[in-house]
This record gives sequence, structure tokens and C-alpha cells, in this order.
Amino acid sequence: MTLKKLIAQIHLWLGLTSGLVVVILGISGAIYTFSDEIKDIVYKDRRYVSVVPKNEKLSLDTLLSIAKQSLGETHKITRAELSQDPERTYMFRAFKINKKSSGYWNYYDYYLKVYLDPYTGKVVFKEDASKEFFTVVLALHMNLLLGDGLGHFIVKWSTVCFGILLLSGLVLWWPKKWKQKQLKKNFAIKWNGKFKRLNYDLHNVLGFYMLIPLLVIALTGLAWSFELTTDKKSKVLSDTTQTTKASANQILKQSLEKSPKTAYFLYNFPAAKSGTVNISAYQSKEHLYDRRQYRFDQYTGKLLMEADPMAAAGITPKLIALNYDLHTGSALGMFGKILAFLASLIAAGLPITGFIIWIKKGKKSEKTKIIAGNLIKLS
Repeated sequence: MTLKKLIAQIHLWLGLTSGLVVVILGISGAIYTFSDEIKDIVYKDRRYVSVVPKNEKLSLDTLLSIAKQSLGETHKITRAELSQDPERTYMFRAFKINKKSSGYWNYYDYYLKVYLDPYTGKVVFKEDASKEFFTVVLALHMNLLLGDGLGHFIVKWSTVCFGILLLSGLVLWWPKKWKQKQLKKNFAIKWNGKFKRLNYDLHNVLGFYMLIPLLVIALTGLAWSFELTTDKKSKVLSDTTQTTKASANQILKQSLEKSPKTAYFLYNFPAAKSGTVNISAYQSKEHLYDRRQYRFDQYTGKLLMEADPMAAAGITPKLIALNYDLHTGSALGMFGKILAFLASLIAAGLPITGFIIWIKKGKKSEKTKIIAGNLIKLS
């Protein structure tokens, strides 16, 4: 068996093994690409205030108290999304997962969101976010709705298979001779060809053109799967000898003084008594990599640590900060998101067109055997 035939066999069996998962990941990824833009249209009534008054916003402490009352004391608020756009509402989230769950519908102990008018404190909308469409799509993309154990394992190793498929596909695509006739076959889709030829071109040619975007998507996805982007447990802790907690509004005010041009803050409340208030100040609505990060003592309100990943020494912090934007294409703006959307759809189509190629070859091989058998009988 030649090396190319061996690669073809590896390509075939990895495709058959991971194909269905790749289809699901491709479709769910394509849907989620424009989730923020779609939410701004479909959920406009909860994400925007109806009227922007002239008075200032209420203090974060006041709004936090209203959010706690709305969500209930048994549901601990873990995060607030605080947009600096005067037309946007504030969102408070109460979130707790069951890491030992085996499926989606028992994955969340609770996942609630409440949207408040920051000027009046009015509850604009309250939802069970575990049933929200894009939450389900994201869970489908990350763990196939099978939980963090089995589902995450399947997605992780299917993505590894997909990365190998892309590289082995490049080897199989590579022209034997770089002549005009051969190059035309490898670089152009014969739209007026028969179904078999058209299907082959859709698999072969589109797979080549989307090789780089799909490799980027696969590698950044694996960075999450293998927890390469996960923050290590911080040694920065709050002073637990204190008893009274700092004002949330005062901590937010310090963050705003540090980052006055912030588009929105993610205010993460501490999960433990020694934990810190972690704030991410995103400088752009479009990019997650452009952010400043702060840790505050939850009791004294003192700033304990600040970081700017894109200004850090070395390339590793920058790649970690860029991971989400590279995965979704938003690092290149709208063009990148469109590219990621198309690449995801093509990724979903590659296992289907590949399966059809395999089936067609199988039928042809069987037909050849029958003809050969008949010729032997006649002789």
C-alpha cells in the first residue's frame, strides 16, 4: 500500500468516525456566529431601555438589590453585564451547573437572567436562560447536549479527528502534476457536471479553499477543549479578616476610572469567601480580546491586580486573549464573521459529500466485481 493510499484510508475512517459530530458542530457554529446581532433584533425589548431619561443611572448596589429580589435569595447572582451604552439595560445572571450531569436538561441547577432599566430599576425582562434558543445551540456546539463528561469528550476528540482530516485532505487534494488541466480540476467547481462530479468538487475544492479558516476554528476550539485558555487559579485573595463587604458601586467606579472608554463591564461576583471581585472591561462591543482585567478585594474594595492581555510580554497571553475572536472570526470584523459562518457551513457539508463519495465508490467497486465475475463465467 502506498503512502497516499494509507492516508486515504485514515481520511476515510476518521471521517466515518467523526462525521456526524462535525455536521452538528458546523451547523450549530454557523447559527451561533451571528447570535449577538440576532439577539439585538429579536430581544430588543429586553436589551434596550424604551426611553433614555436625563437623570443618571441608579447605583450598582441599588440595582443589585433589585436583581436579588427579582431572582430570589436562593439563586446566587454570579455576574452582571453592565453596558456603558446609555440605551442598554443592565443584565444580572444567577448561574449554577451540575458538573456530573449526563445531559442538557439536568446540566443547570439554575440559569436565570434579569434585565433592569438602570435609570429606574424597573424589571424589563426575566428569563430562564437555560431554555433560551442560543443557550441550547451553544450547549449543542460544546457538548452535544450530553453534559461536560461524555459530550465534551466526544466533541474534543472529534475535533482532533477533524484537524487530521483537514491535513490529510490537503495531501489527497495535492495535484500530481501542476498543469493547467489538472489545476482547473483542483481549483474550480464544475457546476454543470453530473451529480457525482459536482459532489466530488464540493468536497475537494471547497475543502481546499476553506482549509486555513477551518484549521483556525479547529485549533482554537481545541484550545478550549484542552483548557489551554483557562485562567489558572489566582493566588490573589481577599482579606478574610474583614467582615463588611465593599460597595459594588465603588468597585465599578474604580474600574471606570481605570478604563473610561469601556464599552461594557462583566462584573463577576466572588464564589468563595476568599475570592475576589473580577471585572473585565471590554473596550469594544465587537472584540473580546480588547479588554482590561481587574481583581478587587471583595471586603475593602482595594485593587489587587490589573492586566491587559494584549499588552503583556510574549505571544502566549495574546493568543489566549484572541482565542474566542479567532474562533468566531470576529478578530477580522464582519468580514471574519461571514468567513467563519461560511466555513462552518462547509465544514458541516464535508462529511456529507465525503460519505456520498465513499458510497459511490463502493457501488462502482461492486459493479466492477459483478462484471468481472460474468466475464469469468463466459470464458
